[in-house]
Amino acid sequence: MTEKSGFSCEVQIARPNGDLRTTTFVSEVLLDEDGSLTAMFGATQDITDLRQAQRADFARQKLESIGTLASGIAHDFNNLLGSVLVQAEVALRELKAGSNPEEELRTIREVAMRGSEIVRELMVYAGKESATVELVDVSRIIQEMLELLKVSVSKHAVLEADLGKNLPPIRANAAQLQQIVMNLVTNASDAVGDRDGVIRLSTRCVRVDQDSQLGHLDEGNYTLLEVADTGCGMTPETQAKVFDPFFTTKFAGHGLGLAIVDGIVRGLRGMIRLNSEPGKGTTFQILLPCAVSRAGGDGIAISGLDENLESQFRHATVLIVEDEDPLRQAVTKMLRSTGFEVFEVADGSSAIDLLRANGGYIDLILLDMTIPGAPSSEVVAEAGKARPNIKVVLTSAYSQEMIAGAMNAPQISGFIRKPFQLGDLVKKLKNTLVMG
Repeated sequence: MTEKSGFSCEVQIARPNGDLRTTTFVSEVLLDEDGSLTAMFGATQDITDLRQAQRADFARQKLESIGTLASGIAHDFNNLLGSVLVQAEVALRELKAGSNPEEELRTIREVAMRGSEIVRELMVYAGKESATVELVDVSRIIQEMLELLKVSVSKHAVLEADLGKNLPPIRANAAQLQQIVMNLVTNASDAVGDRDGVIRLSTRCVRVDQDSQLGHLDEGNYTLLEVADTGCGMTPETQAKVFDPFFTTKFAGHGLGLAIVDGIVRGLRGMIRLNSEPGKGTTFQILLPCAVSRAGGDGIAISGLDENLESQFRHATVLIVEDEDPLRQAVTKMLRSTGFEVFEVADGSSAIDLLRANGGYIDLILLDMTIPGAPSSEVVAEAGKARPNIKVVLTSAYSQEMIAGAMNAPQISGFIRKPFQLGDLVKKLKNTLVMG
């Protein structure tokens, strides 16, 4: 009796002229009963052209994805910028006519925040950003949303809920879970459309074992969130694209919903299962790992200040280091109106010069992370020399976790992300001065 054994491999070889070729080698050997080699045979194939074609196809697909992404971003932001431009022109006309353009200005602020939310969603999808997590009860979050969900769905849809009680908590961000539920229910409502249907929300705890064939999931307890509808369903082609960014079957909407849901779930080490059939409805199942501990959070957020502390800031001095002139000027005006003394500079080198001349009088620095001139790290170092107990609040258009490792000086006492509302900034600075 003989035994057959073999192996295969892919290697690159260099011709005498330096040309690299990719080849595959497959071999088999025959062994006798004593394990001795009786025969050996194999084959080699040049697959250079095949691999080059595959790389070219991958590059083409990558360019197509980038093009789709860029088109979607351009579409959304052109709409937002168009709204800002028109509202600003209307506001100017109102001012010229002696009217108060408060409504237009509020709209501009809301549109700007919508733009920042799209950017945040893109960063979440790309895996570059996540939100602060805590121990949360999925059923409780959904229960608190039910009234809002009922008025958000189609008048033809009946929303039913079967929420498990006393489920183990999961480690997540409540706002992100609300976003998942809202996106899935909104999509289910669209699928129901103009015919009568049912949207069913349910939660329960399930056990994932090693033999459960659920891909990358670790063994353990999971919370299962299920959103099912009796709507139009999806074809296999639609199912294959449904999590792609900017893919949408809706006339209105930027198509980020399910892409964001997918990004959030992946960030929480969970998974999504999709089951759909045209004419028979769609079911989304989301599995999220349960947290081991039921303990509460490890800190208390400061939400505001006692008004009795306001007098502390009548003579507090802030240095603003920001190269965007419109932003710096608006922040300066706002802080001065709330009682702060303010210095302002547009680059790091000017900030260092000012610190050397007046650093002993500065209580706090609002410092943009990316500035021209001397880098922000040198500004912080100079601030520490001028006044060791000075406080620094960093700001950036990037998320805090993306810059977390960039600076860890003891003077750094906080972070606020752009775009921010001025009221939130004032609260942040005052809290920093009080708490450090």
